[in-house]
Amino acid sequence: MSQLQKKIQKIQRREGPALGFGPKVREQPRAVLLGVVAADAAAATAAADAGADVVILQAADAAGAAAAVKKAARKELALGVQLASLDEAGAAALREAGCDFVVSTLEGTASAAVDTEAMGQVIVASEAMEDNTLRALAPLGLDGLLVERAAGAMTLAQQLGLVRLASFAGTPLIVSVTGEASVSELRVLRDSGVGVALLPAGSAASAIEALDKNLRAVPAPKKGRAEGRELAIVPSVSQGGHDHDDDDSGE
Repeated sequence: MSQLQKKIQKIQRREGPALGFGPKVREQPRAVLLGVVAADAAAATAAADAGADVVILQAADAAGAAAAVKKAARKELALGVQLASLDEAGAAALREAGCDFVVSTLEGTASAAVDTEAMGQVIVASEAMEDNTLRALAPLGLDGLLVERAAGAMTLAQQLGLVRLASFAGTPLIVSVTGEASVSELRVLRDSGVGVALLPAGSAASAIEALDKNLRAVPAPKKGRAEGRELAIVPSVSQGGHDHDDDDSGE
């Protein structure tokens, strides 16, 4: 199981603040994971130092991406790579470099390159994808779907579009946001099946800090609602051999 999948599962089990008068106040957890797109290894390292849970390196090819991964990888970070195309040799090189997951398109990904027991896989998705295609993704054991959305207030129709993607694919979403995303906007994303709020490449440390603050300000869902939503966004197909490796030593 990839670090990305472990972290998403852990954040989805988020509970409300503990009752009582203990001596130590726990830090409020984030509503979803905080992700950042990085153009190179230096930017990936800077994003991790600023507190990102997930970093996606954008690269032209697998060889260049593997070199960047070796420089930026760290145990507690879910470090992925986004490529326009992925073949079996490229996937092998990324796994060897310590890449946690790969982001690619359905059309640009060779089937033999995908082995979710060895490295996570995220597919680029859009609301234009047909229902049958989304349903067919569930048995693949994907870590998530990457969705690029325009900045600005979300309509209910747009929210339902995200819910449809997450529900039909049985897969959490990684959705682009800005550093100015409000607490209410982030709550809507969380309630729509989003597991990672993703800042664009070039985001400053101040933007990461601002998003972190607002993610921690999102109130935890009520228990009944959380249980109902989890059925929609956690993959329903068994990830064979994954259940024994669900602890996150880096957290």
